[in-house]
Amino acid sequence: MGLGNALKRIIGKRNARSVSDETVMGLGIWANPSISGLRVDQQTAMTATTVMACVTILAEDFAKLEPSIYRRIETTGGREVAKDHDLYALLYQPNDFQNGFEFRETMMANLVLHGNAYAVKIRNGRGKVIRLVPVNANWVGLREAPNGELLYRVTPSGLHMMAELKGEPFFIPSEDMLHIRGMSMSGLLGASRMMMAKEAIALTLAYEQQAARWMSNQASLSGVLSTDQKLSEPAAKRLAQDWRDLKTGLQNAGKIAVLEQGLKFQPLSMNAEQAQFIASRQFQVAEIARAFRVPLHMMGDLSRSTDNNISQQAQEYINLTLSGYVSRWREKLDVSFDLRAQGLFVDFDLSQLIRGDVTTRYANYARGITGGFLTMNEARIDDGRDPMPGGDELLKPLNMDAPGSHSTGAKAEGGGRPSNTDAGKGPTAQ
Repeated sequence: MGLGNALKRIIGKRNARSVSDETVMGLGIWANPSISGLRVDQQTAMTATTVMACVTILAEDFAKLEPSIYRRIETTGGREVAKDHDLYALLYQPNDFQNGFEFRETMMANLVLHGNAYAVKIRNGRGKVIRLVPVNANWVGLREAPNGELLYRVTPSGLHMMAELKGEPFFIPSEDMLHIRGMSMSGLLGASRMMMAKEAIALTLAYEQQAARWMSNQASLSGVLSTDQKLSEPAAKRLAQDWRDLKTGLQNAGKIAVLEQGLKFQPLSMNAEQAQFIASRQFQVAEIARAFRVPLHMMGDLSRSTDNNISQQAQEYINLTLSGYVSRWREKLDVSFDLRAQGLFVDFDLSQLIRGDVTTRYANYARGITGGFLTMNEARIDDGRDPMPGGDELLKPLNMDAPGSHSTGAKAEGGGRPSNTDAGKGPTAQ
Protein backbone atom coordinates (compact mmCIF):
# COMPACT_ATOMS: atom_id res chain seq x y z
CA MET A 1 0.00 0.00 0.00
CA GLY A 2 1.54 3.37 -1.05
CA LEU A 3 1.98 6.40 1.17
CA GLY A 4 -0.81 8.27 -0.62
CA ASN A 5 -3.31 5.48 -0.02
CA ALA A 6 -2.22 5.20 3.60
CA LEU A 7 -2.82 8.93 4.15
CA LYS A 8 -6.24 8.66 2.55
CA ARG A 9 -7.18 5.87 4.92
CA ILE A 10 -6.07 7.95 7.90
CA ILE A 11 -7.51 11.40 7.13
CA GLY A 12 -9.87 10.78 4.22
CA LYS A 13 -10.96 13.55 1.83
CA ARG A 14 -13.29 16.18 3.19
CA ASN A 15 -13.80 18.13 -0.03
CA ALA A 16 -15.66 15.42 -1.91
CA ARG A 17 -18.97 16.00 -3.67
CA SER A 18 -22.04 13.84 -3.08
CA VAL A 19 -23.32 11.51 -5.78
CA SER A 20 -27.08 11.10 -5.92
CA ASP A 21 -29.64 9.47 -8.16
CA GLU A 22 -33.39 9.98 -8.04
CA THR A 23 -33.87 6.23 -8.29
CA VAL A 24 -31.91 5.51 -5.11
CA MET A 25 -33.44 8.06 -2.77
CA GLY A 26 -35.05 5.45 -0.59
CA LEU A 27 -32.71 6.31 2.25
CA GLY A 28 -34.33 7.33 5.52
CA ILE A 29 -35.31 11.01 5.53
CA TRP A 30 -34.84 11.21 1.76
CA ALA A 31 -37.76 8.89 1.09
CA ASN A 32 -40.44 10.84 -0.76
CA PRO A 33 -44.12 10.21 -0.06
CA SER A 34 -45.96 8.38 -2.79
CA ILE A 35 -49.04 9.72 -4.57
CA SER A 36 -51.15 7.74 -2.11
CA GLY A 37 -49.52 9.72 0.68
CA LEU A 38 -47.68 6.77 2.20
CA ARG A 39 -43.94 6.94 2.74
CA VAL A 40 -41.93 4.16 1.10
CA ASP A 41 -38.54 3.34 2.59
CA GLN A 42 -36.70 0.25 3.78
CA GLN A 43 -38.79 -0.12 6.93
CA THR A 44 -42.23 0.47 5.42
CA ALA A 45 -41.57 -1.48 2.21
CA MET A 46 -40.66 -4.62 4.15
CA THR A 47 -44.04 -4.52 5.91
CA ALA A 48 -45.65 -5.32 2.55
CA THR A 49 -45.80 -9.10 2.57
CA THR A 50 -45.05 -9.41 -1.16
CA VAL A 51 -41.94 -7.23 -0.87
CA MET A 52 -40.83 -9.14 2.21
CA ALA A 53 -41.33 -12.44 0.37
CA CYS A 54 -39.43 -11.31 -2.74
CA VAL A 55 -36.47 -9.97 -0.76
CA THR A 56 -36.37 -13.02 1.52
CA ILE A 57 -36.58 -15.52 -1.36
CA LEU A 58 -33.83 -13.85 -3.40
CA ALA A 59 -31.56 -13.29 -0.40
CA GLU A 60 -31.93 -16.82 0.98
CA ASP A 61 -31.67 -18.53 -2.40
CA PHE A 62 -28.48 -16.68 -3.27
CA ALA A 63 -27.03 -17.32 0.19
CA LYS A 64 -27.44 -21.07 -0.46
CA LEU A 65 -24.98 -20.84 -3.38
CA GLU A 66 -21.70 -21.63 -1.69
CA PRO A 67 -18.82 -19.79 -3.41
CA SER A 68 -15.23 -20.95 -3.68
CA ILE A 69 -12.06 -19.60 -5.26
CA TYR A 70 -10.28 -21.65 -7.90
CA ARG A 71 -6.92 -21.63 -9.65
CA ARG A 72 -6.78 -22.36 -13.38
CA ILE A 73 -4.53 -25.25 -14.42
CA GLU A 74 -3.01 -24.14 -17.71
CA THR A 75 -1.69 -27.55 -18.74
CA THR A 76 -5.00 -29.38 -18.52
CA GLY A 77 -7.54 -26.55 -18.66
CA GLY A 78 -8.98 -27.74 -15.35
CA ARG A 79 -9.19 -26.03 -12.00
CA GLU A 80 -8.26 -26.61 -8.37
CA VAL A 81 -9.44 -24.98 -5.16
CA ALA A 82 -7.04 -22.19 -4.13
CA LYS A 83 -7.01 -22.87 -0.41
CA ASP A 84 -3.86 -20.83 0.04
CA HIS A 85 -5.51 -17.55 -1.05
CA ASP A 86 -6.77 -15.06 1.55
CA LEU A 87 -10.21 -14.91 -0.08
CA TYR A 88 -10.78 -18.64 0.47
CA ALA A 89 -11.22 -18.17 4.24
CA LEU A 90 -13.09 -14.85 3.83
CA LEU A 91 -15.75 -16.46 1.65
CA TYR A 92 -16.37 -19.03 4.39
CA GLN A 93 -16.36 -16.58 7.33
CA PRO A 94 -16.10 -12.93 6.28
CA ASN A 95 -16.07 -11.50 9.83
CA ASP A 96 -16.30 -12.41 13.50
CA PHE A 97 -20.09 -12.14 13.81
CA GLN A 98 -21.34 -13.76 10.57
CA ASN A 99 -20.79 -16.95 8.64
CA GLY A 100 -20.74 -17.02 4.87
CA PHE A 101 -24.47 -17.70 4.51
CA GLU A 102 -25.46 -14.79 6.77
CA PHE A 103 -23.04 -12.44 5.04
CA ARG A 104 -24.38 -13.24 1.57
CA GLU A 105 -27.97 -13.00 2.82
CA THR A 106 -27.38 -9.55 4.33
CA MET A 107 -25.62 -8.26 1.23
CA MET A 108 -28.29 -9.64 -1.10
CA ALA A 109 -31.13 -8.14 0.93
CA ASN A 110 -29.54 -4.73 0.45
CA LEU A 111 -28.80 -5.37 -3.22
CA VAL A 112 -32.37 -6.49 -3.98
CA LEU A 113 -34.05 -3.67 -2.06
CA HIS A 114 -31.65 -0.75 -2.58
CA GLY A 115 -29.77 -1.77 -5.70
CA ASN A 116 -26.47 -1.49 -3.80
CA ALA A 117 -24.65 -3.78 -1.38
CA TYR A 118 -21.64 -2.59 0.61
CA ALA A 119 -18.97 -4.34 2.67
CA VAL A 120 -15.99 -2.51 4.13
CA LYS A 121 -12.63 -4.26 3.71
CA ILE A 122 -10.83 -4.22 7.05
CA ARG A 123 -7.07 -4.52 6.58
CA ASN A 124 -4.24 -5.30 8.95
CA GLY A 125 -1.03 -3.31 9.17
CA ARG A 126 0.41 -5.04 6.10
CA GLY A 127 -2.57 -4.13 3.93
CA LYS A 128 -4.05 -7.64 3.90
CA VAL A 129 -7.86 -7.88 3.96
CA ILE A 130 -8.76 -9.75 7.13
CA ARG A 131 -12.50 -9.00 7.43
CA LEU A 132 -15.47 -7.98 5.29
CA VAL A 133 -18.02 -5.96 7.27
CA PRO A 134 -21.41 -5.48 5.55
CA VAL A 135 -23.10 -2.11 6.10
CA ASN A 136 -26.70 -1.17 5.46
CA ALA A 137 -27.12 0.81 2.26
CA ASN A 138 -28.95 3.45 4.31
CA TRP A 139 -25.69 4.23 6.10
CA VAL A 140 -23.56 4.76 2.99
CA GLY A 141 -23.14 7.85 0.84
CA LEU A 142 -21.06 7.95 -2.34
CA ARG A 143 -18.80 10.97 -2.90
CA GLU A 144 -16.66 12.17 -5.80
CA ALA A 145 -13.23 13.65 -5.09
CA PRO A 146 -12.00 16.58 -7.26
CA ASN A 147 -9.82 14.14 -9.20
CA GLY A 148 -12.84 11.91 -9.93
CA GLU A 149 -11.98 9.25 -7.38
CA LEU A 150 -14.92 7.58 -5.67
CA LEU A 151 -15.10 7.70 -1.87
CA TYR A 152 -17.65 6.22 0.52
CA ARG A 153 -18.97 7.95 3.63
CA VAL A 154 -20.25 5.38 6.13
CA THR A 155 -22.36 6.53 9.09
CA PRO A 156 -22.61 3.39 11.25
CA SER A 157 -25.60 2.80 13.50
CA GLY A 158 -25.12 1.08 16.85
CA LEU A 159 -22.15 0.49 19.12
CA HIS A 160 -21.24 -2.84 17.50
CA MET A 161 -20.91 -1.42 14.01
CA MET A 162 -19.02 1.59 15.33
CA ALA A 163 -16.54 -0.78 16.97
CA GLU A 164 -16.21 -2.86 13.79
CA LEU A 165 -15.39 0.24 11.72
CA LYS A 166 -13.19 1.85 14.32
CA GLY A 167 -10.05 3.24 12.71
CA GLU A 168 -11.60 3.58 9.27
CA PRO A 169 -11.22 7.03 7.64
CA PHE A 170 -13.98 9.62 7.33
CA PHE A 171 -14.11 8.84 3.60
CA ILE A 172 -13.34 5.24 2.66
CA PRO A 173 -11.53 4.88 -0.69
CA SER A 174 -13.09 2.65 -3.32
CA GLU A 175 -10.34 0.02 -3.06
CA ASP A 176 -11.41 -0.57 0.54
CA MET A 177 -15.11 -1.02 -0.23
CA LEU A 178 -16.72 -4.07 -1.83
CA HIS A 179 -19.58 -2.36 -3.68
CA ILE A 180 -21.93 -4.61 -5.65
CA ARG A 181 -24.24 -2.57 -7.86
CA GLY A 182 -27.53 -3.51 -9.37
CA MET A 183 -28.77 -2.06 -12.65
CA SER A 184 -27.40 1.47 -12.83
CA MET A 185 -28.38 4.59 -14.74
CA SER A 186 -25.11 6.38 -13.94
CA GLY A 187 -22.66 3.52 -13.55
CA LEU A 188 -21.84 4.71 -10.05
CA LEU A 189 -24.91 3.79 -8.01
CA GLY A 190 -27.35 0.95 -8.54
CA ALA A 191 -30.99 1.85 -9.07
CA SER A 192 -33.29 0.94 -6.18
CA ARG A 193 -36.12 -1.39 -7.20
CA MET A 194 -37.90 -0.29 -4.05
CA MET A 195 -38.00 3.31 -5.27
CA MET A 196 -38.69 2.52 -8.92
CA ALA A 197 -41.69 0.46 -7.78
CA LYS A 198 -42.59 2.99 -5.08
CA GLU A 199 -46.17 3.59 -6.21
CA ALA A 200 -46.93 -0.14 -6.54
CA ILE A 201 -45.56 -0.79 -3.05
CA ALA A 202 -47.43 2.19 -1.59
CA LEU A 203 -50.68 1.02 -3.18
CA THR A 204 -50.15 -2.44 -1.66
CA LEU A 205 -49.61 -0.86 1.75
CA ALA A 206 -52.72 1.28 1.30
CA TYR A 207 -54.85 -1.76 0.43
CA GLU A 208 -53.43 -3.60 3.43
CA GLN A 209 -54.21 -0.75 5.80
CA GLN A 210 -57.69 -0.31 4.38
CA ALA A 211 -58.46 -4.00 4.82
CA ALA A 212 -57.14 -3.88 8.39
CA ARG A 213 -59.34 -0.89 9.21
CA TRP A 214 -62.37 -2.65 7.78
CA MET A 215 -61.64 -5.66 9.93
CA SER A 216 -61.17 -3.49 13.00
CA ASN A 217 -64.23 -1.29 12.49
CA GLN A 218 -66.42 -3.68 10.52
CA ALA A 219 -66.88 -0.85 8.02
CA SER A 220 -68.50 -3.17 5.50
CA LEU A 221 -72.05 -4.30 6.27
CA SER A 222 -72.25 -8.08 6.47
CA GLY A 223 -76.01 -7.93 7.01
CA VAL A 224 -78.96 -5.96 8.44
CA LEU A 225 -81.26 -6.39 11.46
CA SER A 226 -84.99 -6.23 10.71
CA THR A 227 -88.22 -6.66 12.71
CA ASP A 228 -91.95 -6.35 12.10
CA GLN A 229 -92.36 -4.53 15.40
CA LYS A 230 -92.11 -0.81 15.84
CA LEU A 231 -89.05 0.24 17.82
CA SER A 232 -88.75 3.40 19.82
CA GLU A 233 -85.71 5.59 19.18
CA PRO A 234 -84.02 4.64 22.51
CA ALA A 235 -84.65 0.95 21.83
CA ALA A 236 -83.24 1.21 18.32
CA LYS A 237 -80.11 2.98 19.60
CA ARG A 238 -79.68 0.42 22.38
CA LEU A 239 -80.02 -2.52 19.95
CA ALA A 240 -77.60 -0.87 17.52
CA GLN A 241 -75.04 -0.33 20.29
CA ASP A 242 -75.47 -3.88 21.58
CA TRP A 243 -74.91 -5.24 18.08
CA ARG A 244 -71.87 -3.01 17.56
CA ASP A 245 -70.33 -4.16 20.83
CA LEU A 246 -70.97 -7.78 19.92
CA LYS A 247 -69.81 -7.84 16.30
CA THR A 248 -67.21 -5.06 15.91
CA GLY A 249 -63.55 -6.02 16.09
CA LEU A 250 -61.57 -9.16 15.45
CA GLN A 251 -61.79 -10.21 19.09
CA ASN A 252 -65.57 -10.68 18.71
CA ALA A 253 -65.39 -12.93 15.67
CA GLY A 254 -67.38 -16.13 16.13
CA LYS A 255 -69.54 -14.90 19.04
CA ILE A 256 -73.21 -15.90 19.12
CA ALA A 257 -75.83 -13.15 18.95
CA VAL A 258 -79.10 -13.44 20.92
CA LEU A 259 -81.79 -11.37 19.19
CA GLU A 260 -84.88 -9.92 20.89
CA GLN A 261 -88.19 -8.31 19.90
CA GLY A 262 -88.51 -10.41 16.76
CA LEU A 263 -85.24 -9.21 15.23
CA LYS A 264 -83.92 -11.15 12.26
CA PHE A 265 -80.45 -10.97 10.74
CA GLN A 266 -80.37 -10.90 6.96
CA PRO A 267 -76.83 -11.42 5.51
CA LEU A 268 -75.76 -9.35 2.50
CA SER A 269 -73.80 -10.84 -0.37
CA MET A 270 -70.47 -9.36 -1.52
CA ASN A 271 -71.03 -6.35 -3.73
CA ALA A 272 -69.06 -5.44 -6.84
CA GLU A 273 -66.90 -2.92 -4.97
CA GLN A 274 -65.75 -5.52 -2.48
CA ALA A 275 -65.02 -8.02 -5.24
CA GLN A 276 -62.98 -5.39 -7.10
CA PHE A 277 -61.04 -4.61 -3.92
CA ILE A 278 -60.02 -8.28 -3.55
CA ALA A 279 -59.01 -8.46 -7.23
CA SER A 280 -56.94 -5.29 -6.85
CA ARG A 281 -55.04 -6.77 -3.92
CA GLN A 282 -54.33 -9.92 -5.95
CA PHE A 283 -53.08 -7.80 -8.86
CA GLN A 284 -50.64 -5.95 -6.57
CA VAL A 285 -49.00 -9.26 -5.69
CA ALA A 286 -48.24 -9.84 -9.37
CA GLU A 287 -47.18 -6.21 -9.85
CA ILE A 288 -44.52 -6.32 -7.12
CA ALA A 289 -43.35 -9.84 -8.00
CA ARG A 290 -42.87 -8.59 -11.57
CA ALA A 291 -40.70 -5.72 -10.34
CA PHE A 292 -38.43 -8.09 -8.41
CA ARG A 293 -38.53 -10.77 -11.17
CA VAL A 294 -39.83 -13.51 -8.89
CA PRO A 295 -42.28 -16.11 -10.32
CA LEU A 296 -45.81 -15.91 -8.96
CA HIS A 297 -45.86 -19.54 -7.83
CA MET A 298 -43.10 -18.64 -5.37
CA MET A 299 -45.44 -15.99 -3.95
CA GLY A 300 -48.05 -18.65 -3.24
CA ASP A 301 -50.15 -17.67 -6.29
CA LEU A 302 -50.76 -20.88 -8.25
CA SER A 303 -53.64 -19.54 -10.36
CA ARG A 304 -51.57 -19.74 -13.55
CA SER A 305 -49.36 -22.69 -12.64
CA THR A 306 -49.86 -26.31 -13.58
CA ASP A 307 -48.02 -29.56 -12.92
CA ASN A 308 -46.56 -29.26 -16.41
CA ASN A 309 -45.13 -25.74 -16.24
CA ILE A 310 -44.19 -25.13 -12.61
CA SER A 311 -40.87 -26.97 -12.97
CA GLN A 312 -40.08 -24.90 -16.05
CA GLN A 313 -40.91 -21.71 -14.16
CA ALA A 314 -38.57 -22.73 -11.35
CA GLN A 315 -35.79 -23.33 -13.89
CA GLU A 316 -36.45 -19.96 -15.53
CA TYR A 317 -36.15 -18.31 -12.11
CA ILE A 318 -32.63 -19.75 -11.79
CA ASN A 319 -31.63 -18.98 -15.39
CA LEU A 320 -33.18 -15.52 -15.75
CA THR A 321 -33.17 -14.05 -12.23
CA LEU A 322 -30.58 -15.66 -9.97
CA SER A 323 -27.93 -16.07 -12.67
CA GLY A 324 -27.75 -12.29 -13.11
CA TYR A 325 -26.95 -11.81 -9.42
CA VAL A 326 -24.36 -14.61 -9.58
CA SER A 327 -22.61 -12.84 -12.47
CA ARG A 328 -22.60 -9.51 -10.59
CA TRP A 329 -20.99 -11.09 -7.53
CA ARG A 330 -18.51 -13.20 -9.47
CA GLU A 331 -17.20 -10.33 -11.60
CA LYS A 332 -17.12 -7.83 -8.72
CA LEU A 333 -15.09 -10.22 -6.56
CA ASP A 334 -12.78 -10.79 -9.52
CA VAL A 335 -12.12 -7.07 -9.98
CA SER A 336 -12.13 -6.09 -6.31
CA PHE A 337 -9.50 -8.70 -5.36
CA ASP A 338 -7.59 -8.66 -8.69
CA LEU A 339 -8.12 -12.39 -9.21
CA ARG A 340 -7.78 -12.65 -12.98
CA ALA A 341 -4.20 -11.37 -12.91
CA GLN A 342 -3.38 -14.17 -10.46
CA GLY A 343 -4.99 -16.87 -12.59
CA LEU A 344 -7.85 -17.21 -10.10
CA PHE A 345 -11.62 -16.96 -10.27
CA VAL A 346 -14.67 -17.34 -8.01
CA ASP A 347 -17.56 -19.64 -8.85
CA PHE A 348 -20.87 -20.40 -7.11
CA ASP A 349 -22.39 -23.85 -6.69
CA LEU A 350 -25.81 -23.62 -8.33
CA SER A 351 -26.48 -27.32 -7.71
CA GLN A 352 -27.55 -26.40 -4.17
CA LEU A 353 -30.87 -25.18 -5.58
CA ILE A 354 -31.89 -28.66 -6.77
CA ARG A 355 -30.66 -30.70 -3.78
CA GLY A 356 -34.23 -30.92 -2.51
CA ASP A 357 -35.39 -32.34 -5.86
CA VAL A 358 -34.11 -35.91 -5.45
CA THR A 359 -35.62 -37.13 -8.73
CA THR A 360 -33.89 -34.47 -10.82
CA ARG A 361 -30.61 -34.83 -8.94
CA TYR A 362 -30.46 -38.61 -9.35
CA ALA A 363 -31.41 -38.32 -13.01
CA ASN A 364 -28.47 -35.93 -13.50
CA TYR A 365 -26.14 -38.37 -11.73
CA ALA A 366 -27.33 -41.17 -14.01
CA ARG A 367 -26.75 -39.07 -17.15
CA GLY A 368 -23.28 -38.11 -15.96
CA ILE A 369 -22.24 -41.69 -15.15
CA THR A 370 -23.65 -43.30 -18.30
CA GLY A 371 -22.40 -40.38 -20.39
CA GLY A 372 -18.85 -41.04 -19.27
CA PHE A 373 -18.02 -37.69 -17.66
CA LEU A 374 -18.89 -38.51 -14.02
CA THR A 375 -17.65 -41.40 -11.90
CA MET A 376 -19.84 -43.27 -9.45
CA ASN A 377 -17.76 -42.03 -6.54
CA GLU A 378 -18.06 -38.43 -7.67
CA ALA A 379 -21.84 -38.86 -7.65
CA ARG A 380 -21.78 -40.59 -4.25
CA ILE A 381 -19.61 -37.89 -2.67
CA ASP A 382 -21.83 -35.13 -4.07
CA ASP A 383 -24.83 -37.00 -2.62
CA GLY A 384 -23.16 -37.10 0.80
CA ARG A 385 -22.21 -40.78 0.68
CA ASP A 386 -18.84 -42.48 1.16
CA PRO A 387 -16.91 -43.57 -1.95
CA MET A 388 -16.90 -47.24 -2.88
CA PRO A 389 -14.04 -49.46 -4.16
CA GLY A 390 -13.81 -49.47 -7.93
CA GLY A 391 -16.03 -46.41 -8.27
CA ASP A 392 -13.37 -44.03 -9.61
CA GLU A 393 -13.37 -45.26 -13.21
CA LEU A 394 -15.31 -43.51 -15.95
CA LEU A 395 -17.77 -45.76 -17.75
CA LYS A 396 -17.87 -45.58 -21.52
CA PRO A 397 -20.93 -46.47 -23.63
CA LEU A 398 -20.07 -49.22 -26.13
CA ASN A 399 -21.49 -47.26 -29.06
CA MET A 400 -19.19 -44.30 -28.37
CA ASP A 401 -15.70 -45.90 -28.57
CA ALA A 402 -13.06 -44.02 -30.51
CA PRO A 403 -12.01 -45.18 -34.02
CA GLY A 404 -9.49 -47.97 -33.81
CA SER A 405 -11.07 -49.52 -30.75
CA HIS A 406 -12.24 -53.08 -30.35
CA SER A 407 -15.84 -51.97 -31.00
CA THR A 408 -15.13 -50.53 -34.47
CA GLY A 409 -12.67 -53.15 -35.71
CA ALA A 410 -10.45 -50.51 -37.35
CA LYS A 411 -6.67 -50.90 -37.04
CA ALA A 412 -5.64 -47.26 -36.84
CA GLU A 413 -4.10 -48.01 -33.46
CA GLY A 414 -2.70 -51.39 -34.46
CA GLY A 415 -5.59 -53.14 -32.76
CA GLY A 416 -9.14 -53.90 -33.85
CA ARG A 417 -11.14 -57.10 -33.95
CA PRO A 418 -9.26 -60.35 -34.39
CA SER A 419 -9.47 -61.95 -37.84
CA ASN A 420 -11.94 -64.75 -38.48
CA THR A 421 -9.11 -67.25 -38.70
CA ASP A 422 -7.65 -66.12 -35.41
CA ALA A 423 -10.97 -65.90 -33.65
CA GLY A 424 -11.39 -69.66 -33.45
CA LYS A 425 -7.88 -70.38 -32.24
CA GLY A 426 -7.25 -70.95 -28.62
CA PRO A 427 -4.36 -69.58 -26.66
CA THR A 428 -0.93 -70.43 -27.90
CA ALA A 429 0.73 -73.12 -25.88
CA GLN A 430 3.92 -72.12 -24.14
